[in-house]
Order: sequence, then structure tokens, then C-alpha cells
Amino acid sequence: MMKLDERAAVVHLSDEGRRVLQQAGVDVPNTPGVSFDVKESDEQGVWVRLEYQDGPHMLLVRWNYILAMDIPLGAIVIEGTVN
Repeated sequence: MMKLDERAAVVHLSDEGRRVLQQAGVDVPNTPGVSFDVKESDEQGVWVRLEYQDGPHMLLVRWNYILAMDIPLGAIVIEGTVN
């Protein structure tokens, strides 16, 4: 399993997942993917950091609401000699 902790990710949610997040007060854009700052993941889903008026919050996005995730890998850096 890929390590998702402390990563930025674009999460593609099911319709039910979008509805649940809206009910939780998350401003879900009309774009196919929703950008999240993933803090950690576990068997239940991914914990994401959200900013609200009263400060930062952590929210669990359950795996059964996630259809796909897009995680930028960044630039590939080669150190040392390549054989």
C-alpha cells in the first residue's frame, strides 16, 4: 500500500461521499476531484486537514466514499552514480 501520510491528494468521491461531506460542512467544489491535505491514513480511510473559521479540523473520509485518488509524485531525483 502506498504511504499517504502528509501528502496532497485529489480525491474523486462517489455521489454519496460528496453529499456526506457537504452535510459535514465541507465546501465541495463542482469539479470531479476534491483537493485534500492528507495527514494520515488507516483501515477506515484518510484523515484530511480542513480549515474552518474556528481553526483547523481533522476529518475522516472513509474508503467506501473514495472512487479514486490522484497523488502527485513530484520530480524524480537521482543521487549518486547510475550504473
